[in-house]
Amino acid sequence: MECHEERQKILAGFLIFVFAVSLFIIQKDDSSPPNEGEGLHLQNKSSISISVNETGDNKTLVPIATDEVNFEGETTGFIQCLPVIQVKSQYYQSGLEHLVNFTLFLNGTLKANVTLEGVEGNYFCVPEGVVVYSYYPGERRSSVALFDYNLTLIWKEKYRAFPEMYHNGSIILVDSCIYFVNTSDGNVSRKICPDVREPYISHIRILGETVYYTVGYYDIDLWKTRALIYLVRAEEVKKSEIATIEGHPLGVRLLIDANDEYVAVAYYLRDELRNEKNGVCVFTAERLRKIACKEFENGERPVNIKLEENIVYVQTTKGVKAYMILSLG
Repeated sequence: MECHEERQKILAGFLIFVFAVSLFIIQKDDSSPPNEGEGLHLQNKSSISISVNETGDNKTLVPIATDEVNFEGETTGFIQCLPVIQVKSQYYQSGLEHLVNFTLFLNGTLKANVTLEGVEGNYFCVPEGVVVYSYYPGERRSSVALFDYNLTLIWKEKYRAFPEMYHNGSIILVDSCIYFVNTSDGNVSRKICPDVREPYISHIRILGETVYYTVGYYDIDLWKTRALIYLVRAEEVKKSEIATIEGHPLGVRLLIDANDEYVAVAYYLRDELRNEKNGVCVFTAERLRKIACKEFENGERPVNIKLEENIVYVQTTKGVKAYMILSLG
């Protein structure tokens, strides 16, 4: 009997010891989770750095009075077409095919025509010539043709992406990746892809050799919609988190402006649970370290953003807000 009681005491003591050790380990394990893996931005991923939720530089955003500000400074890189050039488009259906026919005129004289697959048609001009394109509404795929300024056809191609902007001899098309298409031959010279599942690329800003772009996607591990900003410079890739929302994304708008010192993002997120988040975040231009964020009232959605030195202006559906990036010491 005494032997049995002694074994019970030893067992109880052992269990108390195990519990104490476990509690000590839990209390000490306050390390942050590891960074996410490398992305698919470039074939050579030798210098990829992740800085999700990293706060930096001991600065904050201070609301200030808004002065007159012009939000028309940002450009897609497209230029105004010469007044002597006119472009007309007409949709028609041939069997099961949806087609758009473009006719191009120089000083009122018909010079060229081309037919592209799609339902809607549009055009823009770049330094190299006139670009016409057709697409299906709601889809980011398009057929594109480039004419020189004599209205001679240079090339015609199909892409699973949509033309968004022009930069240094490239037409930039966007779908789940960013494609740089040479205006000389229509070939893709560069491709940038985020390292997340089913991304929605919202906005792109190119500053010198640096590409900034924003992405919204549903994280199946966290069960949340995440908004991220990426930096791509040569072989270097960085990213940082802007904001999150609980459900699946129904609305995503992540507007960017940048200068040599800062990057500012005005965000709008909405999910199927009727949650909504609107606000602005500022990051360092070199490392995407998050400096500070300001959240707006529910329903005050951003329309445009402008960064002038250390002042961020955000045009919203309820007016214009201005914040100074202020050092705390």
